[in-house]
Amino acid sequence: MGISEKIEKMADEKELQRSHQDIDKLFNSLKNLEVEGMDEILIELKNLKETELYKRLINAFKTENSKQKDRLITSEELSTVPILKLADENLIFGDLLTNVFTASLIFAKLFLSIYSFIEYIYCMTQERPTNWADILNIFFSGLDERIIFALEKFDEVDLEDIPEPTTEYFQMLRKVRWKDKKAKKTYDKLTKLMFEMMYLKLDFPAFKKWPSTYRSTEDLFIRLLSGCSAVNNDRVNIEAEDVVIAYKTFFKLIKTDVTKYKAIPERLYGIEGYNNSLKVGYLVCQKCGGYYQIQPGESPEDFTDECDCGGRFEYRTSLDN
Repeated sequence: MGISEKIEKMADEKELQRSHQDIDKLFNSLKNLEVEGMDEILIELKNLKETELYKRLINAFKTENSKQKDRLITSEELSTVPILKLADENLIFGDLLTNVFTASLIFAKLFLSIYSFIEYIYCMTQERPTNWADILNIFFSGLDERIIFALEKFDEVDLEDIPEPTTEYFQMLRKVRWKDKKAKKTYDKLTKLMFEMMYLKLDFPAFKKWPSTYRSTEDLFIRLLSGCSAVNNDRVNIEAEDVVIAYKTFFKLIKTDVTKYKAIPERLYGIEGYNNSLKVGYLVCQKCGGYYQIQPGESPEDFTDECDCGGRFEYRTSLDN
């Protein structure tokens, strides 16, 4: 091993030691805040540290943002998504300077982070980039509404049992602020801890734009969920417990098979050529002749190539002949 390699190894070992020390300090500091539900979050964070789940999620972000999209969803199509439509009508759109000049915590742009994270989890779960059928499922399955109104219980409720999105709800979100220093401190320390986790899992990468972009997206997502938790409880002040609920939702979401939430056909009206994009048709077994009709929101790629009888499936647009 040459001198330069030895120096680099020593630097890596020193950085690894520093990261572990900072993580331990943040764990102790968060525990001392005495926020309800924090113990559960710290357990989740320890599991995240010891497994590859977080690294897989971050790499899925990189994959999704580096691939060539086969079909982009248009602004007109986005305007048919109820949540995005109401956010656009009632909130400031938002950019990097929004907080500086308006003190707004929740703005319309934050809502795009919901669909971004569902997209990354799709990619991570399927171990491939998303296609157009996936994108329609992500935007039109109602999973966004489940997350906003049920938070960490998003997978325990039926869509018809959650509240209808209203103008009044979004106008309350516009007024959301931190309740006190404890709430902001909880958010800041958890944000710092998640940064250290990412840094550790990526083996202390040199500065690159994409890890920073991922962290910004995650921060916006957590802030939005914290605000929704407050408004769901008829408050416009984010408490420390709302931040904990936001992280509970985040950890549960990244461990969920979100591909089971399929686009609701009635919500796809107005999406040009969605039937063709979704490849609605049949998977027909070449051996036994059995078939499965692909439903709106599903894709042939969602299924295995082999029938229960051992035969191979073939995709067909109809059952003729």
